[in-house]
Amino acid sequence: MGMLAFAAVVAMIMKYRQVGDPFTPTVLVPFFTLSVMFVFGGYLAVFMINRAKKYPHPQLTKKIIPALLIFYIAIFLIANISISLGILGWFLYTGRDLSELWDQLIHHELNFANNRLFIWLMFFTIAFFYILWQKSSKKEQLLSEEKLRFQYNNLKAQVNPHFLFNSLNTLSELVHQDAKKADNYIQKLSAIYRYILENENTELISLDKEIDFVKEFFSLQKERDDDKINLEINIGETTNLSVVPVSIQVLVENALKHNACSKNNPLKIKITRENEYIIVSNPIQRKSLPENSTKIGLQNLMERVKLATNKELILKEENHEFIIKIPLIQTP
Repeated sequence: MGMLAFAAVVAMIMKYRQVGDPFTPTVLVPFFTLSVMFVFGGYLAVFMINRAKKYPHPQLTKKIIPALLIFYIAIFLIANISISLGILGWFLYTGRDLSELWDQLIHHELNFANNRLFIWLMFFTIAFFYILWQKSSKKEQLLSEEKLRFQYNNLKAQVNPHFLFNSLNTLSELVHQDAKKADNYIQKLSAIYRYILENENTELISLDKEIDFVKEFFSLQKERDDDKINLEINIGETTNLSVVPVSIQVLVENALKHNACSKNNPLKIKITRENEYIIVSNPIQRKSLPENSTKIGLQNLMERVKLATNKELILKEENHEFIIKIPLIQTP
């Protein structure tokens, strides 16, 4: 609506300067032309901004020049097509001879080289992409600063002391019962901490790797709680999808920490996919004696997700279920 209003004002100014009457019927031609240019040009600009958000700054820097040329050519074509359609419509409306249309377009309407539109269009395109590049650069700098600031708190939140304590207790029992099983348990525990440490400063990781990590983490929990807890994963195709590392594991661990479970009433955690989101859900089975929670893990996760994806973590309670949606990123 804003672009249409702007097009109307500009069209009336143009006609006032040309014929002294801003409300002449011919004002419809520049209004239509400008409206098409602004709407399609604006949509193209928004589309390219959203695409640019998905690329890290170094990768965007390589793509900025080709994207600038493509954008300029597209806007140039949109301008030519909209002007041609506007003039054609006016010819049809006034009943003018269409044989004059081509001469009118070539020598008067589409002669961009002899008017200021060509120059202003070039200036706008360069300025637009420079701002886009600058924003990407600032975002990259902000991400680096935020990673350093949250690095220690993230690690504390992700490596839950309760999980480590319970794992060591389980391992202590296995050592006396089954040495081979205990060795396997140690390998899994080692792999979990290796994954956490290796990806502490990683912005995004493939969804496949994160799901494998969650399975390893949950298998250790099953050693202790066995048939008291269940994990169901149904996410379909995962190719070219990425997620914030350790994000799904934090939510699974959060569900285990805050909900009661027993053989008669097991806790069932579901991991599913809905369009561009991974959903972690569980029935609300509050413990009679809830554990103290600082909510540092969840708060840090929300910060990391927002910085890495420009999207919000979605939390809600619905039909006695606690549901959290984590945004996914499509990667090339």
